[in-house]
Amino acid sequence: MVAALRGDLGDDPDGRPLATRGTTHVSVADAEGNVAAMTTSNGECSGDLIDGTGISCNNMLGEDDLHPDGFHGAPPSQRVASMMSPTFVLGADDASVALALGSGGSKRIRSALLQVLVATIDHRRELRDAVESPRLHWDADHLEVEPGFAPGVAEALAELARTNEWPGPSMYFGGVHAVVPGVTAVGDPRRGGAVRVV
Repeated sequence: MVAALRGDLGDDPDGRPLATRGTTHVSVADAEGNVAAMTTSNGECSGDLIDGTGISCNNMLGEDDLHPDGFHGAPPSQRVASMMSPTFVLGADDASVALALGSGGSKRIRSALLQVLVATIDHRRELRDAVESPRLHWDADHLEVEPGFAPGVAEALAELARTNEWPGPSMYFGGVHAVVPGVTAVGDPRRGGAVRVV
């Protein structure tokens, strides 16, 4: 099973992805118990290529909350942190993978993954429900909120902090693509997610 990104903006009539940049994630599980989760970015290139590979390096300086001292505050040669967080949840035996997931979405990666993990692990919700449920994200000094929370939740949040409620689900809130090996996979519709069983 594979949960993957088709294209951040969908596909054109010829089936080609419309998105040419951005962060994507792929979660894969096979029948033999092998599992992989990979998040990669094909946008915001730093302009550097890894010799002999043709691989372009990402520009993590675009994630301002990782650089509280400014974009040029890190010393030369120090590896720059990233929000990309491909994740495995181990099974009860600590030897198998119960869930593989990850997301695109820059600063919203952490909040998207956290919300799906809490929904599946703590609240034991089905994976599809957890991935497609409305999300929120704290952005510096206010909450960004997707519609669809239970009645009264948006109002209660607005009493706690300044909020910006979106008109509908949006790729802004990430795109969690996840696999429960041998059971199910979900591609987040916010980012054109798709599932393939081969």
